[in-house]
Amino acid sequence: MIKMNNKLNVISYIREHVITDRQSVSTFLGINVSTSKRIVDDLVSEGVVRYLGVNESTGGRKSTKIGINYNYGLNLVIKVEVDKLIFSLVDFEPKVLNHLICEFPVGTSFEEIETLLKENIVKMIVEANALSTPLFSVGIAISGVVSRDSSTLISSTLLGWQNIEFKNLIESWFKIPTYVENDVNCAVIAEHWYGKGRGLNSFVLLTLGKGTGSGIVLDNLLFKGSFGGAGEIGHSIFEKDGKQCYCGQKGCLEMYTNEDYLLEQFGVKQLTESMLEKIYNKDKEKTQKVLNDFAVNIISGIINLVVVIEPERIVIGGEMSYIYNYVADIIAERVNANWINSLHQSTKVDVVKSDLGSDSFVKGLAVKLMSKVFEKQY
Repeated sequence: MIKMNNKLNVISYIREHVITDRQSVSTFLGINVSTSKRIVDDLVSEGVVRYLGVNESTGGRKSTKIGINYNYGLNLVIKVEVDKLIFSLVDFEPKVLNHLICEFPVGTSFEEIETLLKENIVKMIVEANALSTPLFSVGIAISGVVSRDSSTLISSTLLGWQNIEFKNLIESWFKIPTYVENDVNCAVIAEHWYGKGRGLNSFVLLTLGKGTGSGIVLDNLLFKGSFGGAGEIGHSIFEKDGKQCYCGQKGCLEMYTNEDYLLEQFGVKQLTESMLEKIYNKDKEKTQKVLNDFAVNIISGIINLVVVIEPERIVIGGEMSYIYNYVADIIAERVNANWINSLHQSTKVDVVKSDLGSDSFVKGLAVKLMSKVFEKQY
């Protein structure tokens, strides 16, 4: 058992540091060099780790560089959106090797897309077989509340789906380990490994788009709450008896910070970064006022997160994160004027924009799936 735990620890260290050497592994994990060498050699023979040449000499014997073997296996990441399924076959880098999109009408029930899901998983399994690389697991990234054991979608207000046992269903079809995770939690995992949350013990990812959500990292761990619903900041009450939310409540923050709210304010049916730029250039003063008012609504949610969690950083992400470019100053000013920060003048909450892009959920879920693969093996 000790040897297995050491193997898992070594894999985790190498994954986090991308390229390292046996001496660094030994020092960081507090194991002797001979043990480190034996574990690394075992992992190389198993195909998990690969040698990457030697480091430049610093006066002594040159050390051998090591890293994860990205070709060790594949995982299938599936993103469920309100009108489409996005399938991505990823290696252990994680790099997308194959990609396909299947669209369906907004409001479609799960029962209506079940066959679509199964048929396209089959297609991706065929692609994996063509690469002669084992497919280790399937992951589902989806909006809504997901069970702590990553087996079941409890409820998605955006999709109108409830109690979908993805794990049992897909494993009954293909006998491939399957996990489901909230899409914002996937994105916050990506931020922690590759983005603006790297190296931080606590931070929050706030996502803006069709919905408003948050992913929370506390003490270097993803915080999911007692049953999996932590982070649903969009369904905190912003205005008493306010706009009707599709969750059944009135006045949810999401009704004042989502895409539909801005579409209504600008009187348009669609909004992209380039479209907003044109609107802004046409009437800068009016557009900035709309965006500032929108930012004030967002700030209310951010301050609630800061007061309750006191994170080191708030990262703004999601498909509408480009809004941040227009309102960064007002957000920074008002967030850091909140009561909790007045008690710690030397500490300010850093608010930044994510730079991972729209595929952050792929990277984050791939990290989770890789962890599951290695935990199962070691």
